[in-house]
Amino acid sequence: MTTSDASGIINEEFAALEINPGRVLRAIARIGYTPASAICDIIDNAVAADAGLISIELQREPDVAESRRNSAARYIIADNGRGMSSGQLIDALGLGVVREYEAGSLGKFGLGLKSAGLSQGDRLEVITKTWGSEWIKAALDLEHVEAKRSFECQWLQVDENDLELISRHLSDTEHGTVIIVEKMHKQNHPSIKKTRSDLSIRIGVAYYYYLIERDLCIQLDGEGMSSFDPLFVSEAEISGNMDETKWDGRDVRWLERPTSIVLDAENGVEAQFEATQLVHPPAFENPAEMRKKYMIGGEHYGFFVYRNKRLIRWGERFGGIIPTDQDYFAFRGRILISDTADDAFNIDVKKSEILLSEEAESVLSESVYEARRMSRAAWRNAAKLLRAKIHTDPVSKAAEALSEVDFPDLLPSDPDDAQAETERKVREKKEATRHPLQEEEREQARRDGRRVTLVDHLDDNALWQRAHDATLGTVVRINRSHRFMRMFEEKFGNDADVTLLLHALFLSLAVGESRSVRNIQDVTDEILEEVFTRYREMTSAAIYKATADALEERLV
Repeated sequence: MTTSDASGIINEEFAALEINPGRVLRAIARIGYTPASAICDIIDNAVAADAGLISIELQREPDVAESRRNSAARYIIADNGRGMSSGQLIDALGLGVVREYEAGSLGKFGLGLKSAGLSQGDRLEVITKTWGSEWIKAALDLEHVEAKRSFECQWLQVDENDLELISRHLSDTEHGTVIIVEKMHKQNHPSIKKTRSDLSIRIGVAYYYYLIERDLCIQLDGEGMSSFDPLFVSEAEISGNMDETKWDGRDVRWLERPTSIVLDAENGVEAQFEATQLVHPPAFENPAEMRKKYMIGGEHYGFFVYRNKRLIRWGERFGGIIPTDQDYFAFRGRILISDTADDAFNIDVKKSEILLSEEAESVLSESVYEARRMSRAAWRNAAKLLRAKIHTDPVSKAAEALSEVDFPDLLPSDPDDAQAETERKVREKKEATRHPLQEEEREQARRDGRRVTLVDHLDDNALWQRAHDATLGTVVRINRSHRFMRMFEEKFGNDADVTLLLHALFLSLAVGESRSVRNIQDVTDEILEEVFTRYREMTSAAIYKATADALEERLV
């Protein structure tokens, strides 16, 4: 409000503004976390507290299968770091509490614990202990804050269940912290299986430097996580620098050895940049294994950006500095920045979204130009050398395309309680016995990642038959002697796209059979197997007849 006195002097006054803490908490909980990224943000606090052990537990709802959405009951993140006093705990549960972050800190805004935790569930419990003190416990409950319209936490007694939880994760520790996220959000919350898979990949990359430079152990459901260098620098050190005119795709090479670049000359902000060229999977006898080992694929190429040695961006291409093009699949860049570069990179609350300043974008684009050029030229040269050595047949191309297709385990109508999950596992074991791959088939399938195999004969002249492999899962055999396949080979055998469509169809049919046998549990698996065997026989005979009476007349 603006007023003036008798002399005409203007006085500026301030009016208090209302704030609804519940709505604010809801808002910061919706800034785009996945379960894996939220848990990693909580891990950051443990790393900052000098923890030597961080233990993560993903607890499942009692009667819901792990592969189901909304199967998470609680997330527990425990560490043996310094712990917190009561005052520090209150600050940790507050919003944007003023504090001085140490140089190299993983924090930034003072929102991480609340935004990350409440993005997954409506209640945060924190149990903590400093050296020489007792365990204390407090809870921040979003529903309570909304009901009371008061931003407050609740002090709780540490009970026997809490002490058992501490002992299970942090045996005999004199200090540490346990974070419990519960009252999980149940609107399409990712399954525990998906979250565990994401974390098992992400943790080793995100905390690579911490895992190799200090005595840190991170456990996920009791399993230790290993460091993972997405650039495979140790291999590049052995193979040396890239010569794009001679590279055959079978080793990792340096595109740019570690070098400093100035992102903001006025403020003296620097970053370290390095880049390697990973392998060209088709150059190997086992391309599927190579793709998996080196994480070659559309989600993984580009820059891995580390802030204070913690990953904040995975496969970042900065709006086209690295083009969206398969020829760059083997390009891996790493940018190491400190918190002094936050403004140049416009780091957000999650410390995961990046928008380069104009100066930083210009500097980075210029710095990466030669590495980018060599990467594309090397990939193309490796492909050229491979084509000169062997003819890449349509079957191999189809196998490569289908090797990483991820079929759903369950449909919304399938049972997902614990009893159903147990029965599924029993039926899966039976399937491996009923439909094994022959040894020679298994070796080739695993080597090439082939989930579709061509055989010379199937019983009753069936056109296809499903099989099961412990590594690849469901595999389909296609009978090349069947009249339909003979006609197909003659007419379309050299067409890679049509071959891919056909193989995708038969693989999907086989997967559909497999999932049906496991998940339709109001009928015995023996009856289902008999029905599908009969169905394949009838369908194969019908396709044989259609081929003879119509297709051959039109297509041959």
